[in-house]
Amino acid sequence: MRKVVLATLFTFGWVFVASVPAVAGGNSSTPCFPGPQASTCTFTQNDHGLTQTFPSSVPCIDAPAPPGPFTGLLTLTFNDVFHITVNKAGDVWLTGTTAGTFSFTPFDLSRPSYTGHFASWFGASLNKNNYVFHDTFNVHGTGSDGSTLSFHMIDHMSVSASGVTLTFDKIAC
Repeated sequence: MRKVVLATLFTFGWVFVASVPAVAGGNSSTPCFPGPQASTCTFTQNDHGLTQTFPSSVPCIDAPAPPGPFTGLLTLTFNDVFHITVNKAGDVWLTGTTAGTFSFTPFDLSRPSYTGHFASWFGASLNKNNYVFHDTFNVHGTGSDGSTLSFHMIDHMSVSASGVTLTFDKIAC
């Protein structure tokens, strides 16, 4: 269970941090937010060569890495694309993709460091009665000691007027 919680936090941290620049830096001639004066709009933003560094934990480390908390500094270099469409009824479709390379340097320098590739995708469909959210996240890396890091996660949640109708997350290391 602890492995699942760490993996989930790790994933959402990466997805959130990697997608923030896509939302923050964009401009649209037509506001893409539903409301009384809502109109149809489409907005797409592409970012290239972004870099972010932040503390993180890393799940799914193969042996010979020792057990215990594995935290350190994670640096991502990536490209992303974010897209939103809103129709006159206020229905919203969102999607975003982020892909790039990473390096992880542990705070405990006796532990291995890791480098590799990651890719994430999320999507959402929303209307006044129903919502669907889903995402995927993949990481593949190699440790300075020859160990490997391989992680795949998929999430889905459907919400109707009666509440959450379907939810799952699957993690594979």
